[in-house]
Amino acid sequence: MPRTLIAVLLAVLLTGCVSMPYETNENPLQAFQQVKPHSILVLPVVNNSVDVMAGDSVLTTLPKLLGERGYYVFPVNTVKTLLEYEGFSDAQEIHSAPTEKLVSLFHADSVLYVTIYSWTAQYLVVSTTTQVDLEYVIKDANGNVIFSDRRLVEYTPRDNSTGDFWSDLVSSAITAAIERAAPHYLPLTREANAQAFLYNRYPLPPGPYHPSYDQYYLDVEAKAAAETAGQYLNP
Repeated sequence: MPRTLIAVLLAVLLTGCVSMPYETNENPLQAFQQVKPHSILVLPVVNNSVDVMAGDSVLTTLPKLLGERGYYVFPVNTVKTLLEYEGFSDAQEIHSAPTEKLVSLFHADSVLYVTIYSWTAQYLVVSTTTQVDLEYVIKDANGNVIFSDRRLVEYTPRDNSTGDFWSDLVSSAITAAIERAAPHYLPLTREANAQAFLYNRYPLPPGPYHPSYDQYYLDVEAKAAAETAGQYLNP
């Protein structure tokens, strides 16, 4: 079992996270399946939170997952350095630049835009809720959206009740303080990534370096042929 999948399962089982999917359209894979990208350029993250390290934390979790899905992922540090050399130092400015210009710098055939909407740990003395809200958009070399998803994932640590009110209250306060001091941002981010790209209703298709790539697209072609035949039989 891939390590990424194991980590996600442990995050779900041990932390009791709650997630909320966000679907942007009814059939998001058709355009992606037509493009069949081989590489993904992951851009610096637009960070709308107050945590200045949130964007870098997100970037540390994505390359491995996308690589295991079968895509070549441009090294994120190299991407950042080259973009700065080209005069792009602000993530918002990079996201606003023409996709065609960005792909020309790296000869990429798809670009991943990630936006952080929430990256917080809300502390209420006896309870701390950590939350990440991420949006993912993949565009092809012409700037057309070929995949999109948004995930809101939360975690509130819970203690087992002992039946003693004051003991439970003190224990909850300690647990909340620990979560506030070291929020579970990375586990939640890995879970959000996995839900968006792997466990989505329309998961990211396998890339050319994945063992199921050929069979996946054979199945896509067979399904399209069957639908076309059905249209001829039932005009």
